[in-house]
Amino acid sequence: MLQLTVYLMVFTTAVLAVMNIYEYIFSPRNQVVERLQLILKTGEQKKGEYELKEPCWERLCKPVFKSLGNGLSNLTPQGIRQNIEKKIIYAGNPYNMGFNSFISLQVLLAAFFVILALLISWALKTDATKTFLFLVPAVITGVLLPVNMINTRIVQRRQQIQKALPDMLDLLLVSVEAGLSFDMSLKRVTEQATGILSKEINRALEEMRLGKTREEALRTVIHRTGVPDLSSFINAVIQAEQLGVNIANTLRIQAATMRQKRRQLAEETAMKAPIKMLFPLVFFIFPTLFVILLGPAFIKIMHTFSDML
Repeated sequence: MLQLTVYLMVFTTAVLAVMNIYEYIFSPRNQVVERLQLILKTGEQKKGEYELKEPCWERLCKPVFKSLGNGLSNLTPQGIRQNIEKKIIYAGNPYNMGFNSFISLQVLLAAFFVILALLISWALKTDATKTFLFLVPAVITGVLLPVNMINTRIVQRRQQIQKALPDMLDLLLVSVEAGLSFDMSLKRVTEQATGILSKEINRALEEMRLGKTREEALRTVIHRTGVPDLSSFINAVIQAEQLGVNIANTLRIQAATMRQKRRQLAEETAMKAPIKMLFPLVFFIFPTLFVILLGPAFIKIMHTFSDML
């Protein structure tokens, strides 16, 4: 009996020792796991609360919009996709729009105009042929409206860059001639000037700080803007750096060329002004002048003929 008791005490001691060792080794790990699970659970709860606080567009419409764009992008030919992506880049990625968002916007606008055309047809009680004639312009309008918006944005952006380029070159030339390096001169230009061109140059400087070479960073500016004069200037700077030419002379020639082009553009715009004024003169100003000048005489003639009768 005493021997059995001793065996039980030894067995119990061994079990308790093993349990203590296990608790000592694995307890911190279990605590970490429990804390991680608690954090994940709390994060999921907060995520659910944040999702409920988000607007309906973010929770419902945006995922559908994204899925629609992903599905349609796979059906779009590669050439059309590259052309649209290039236009979006030239437009400055408005509203962080990508190709999928652009295609989805086209489809949604086309569907909106189709529904509007169907409502108009139902209100007018037209037959099937006339309804079809309403639907075709509706689809074309929905598809072409985003393209027109992007093209308008590209034109405005290029005009702003073209307008700011000569002044930027003059300031850059003054900074280089004052003894600053080309990169420091670019930084000084971005600090002094504002606008799209300044933002693009500042972005190129940030890319150079992150490890890109000057040539790569400047060529990305060409890729993002697509302005011929800016491309010519950047190519001239890259060529001067590769050949070891004095950068100040290159900037001086480019600045003089850009000023001459701006003068020629102003003269061209002035030459177009009389032609653009022709239509308002004919359809708006001339009829008013005729009413003012000939109106009293016409009234007097009418009174004279009425007295004779």
